[in-house]
Amino acid sequence: YVANSGGYRFPDYDNTISVVDLESFTELKKIAAGINLHRLKADRQGKLYVTSRGDYYSIPSNLFIVDTQTDAVTDTLNIPASNLYISGDSAYIYSVEWNWNTQSNTIRYAIVNLATKQAVTHSFITDGTEKQIKIPYGIAVHPVTKDIYVTDAKDYVSPGTLYCFDKTAKKKWSVVT
Repeated sequence: YVANSGGYRFPDYDNTISVVDLESFTELKKIAAGINLHRLKADRQGKLYVTSRGDYYSIPSNLFIVDTQTDAVTDTLNIPASNLYISGDSAYIYSVEWNWNTQSNTIRYAIVNLATKQAVTHSFITDGTEKQIKIPYGIAVHPVTKDIYVTDAKDYVSPGTLYCFDKTAKKKWSVVT
């Protein structure tokens, strides 16, 4: 499965996911979803979670679910998402939504219960550290300790920072990367 963004064809973004045969590297079909698609992650049931960056004007970022048995979008969660990490039945999500109208980013951190498809929290960093993170760029969760790792790209030129939060989302440590 490949997310097609069409990002270099502004304002004519792509809105499809290509299903590719890995033996022949041929595209088998396309699945229509949201525009300007970006990241894909699978859960343990084989559902695919796909992030959409929207159009930066009036169509917001979103999170879609694709059933890989039917290759159809089954749900639109109406949760902004730039990247996510799936751990068990939870999706840890950050979103960075640029808006050309306001010339600013809106940054959010959420945890979604994959069984209920509902946000458990819309702000999983609980100690104020989110104010230090300029541009979240990566996310992971330790499979045993459930520590949450978030990277900060800052301005994409300066050294970044890796933050480690405990399972209650309080900062444990950070390091320049």
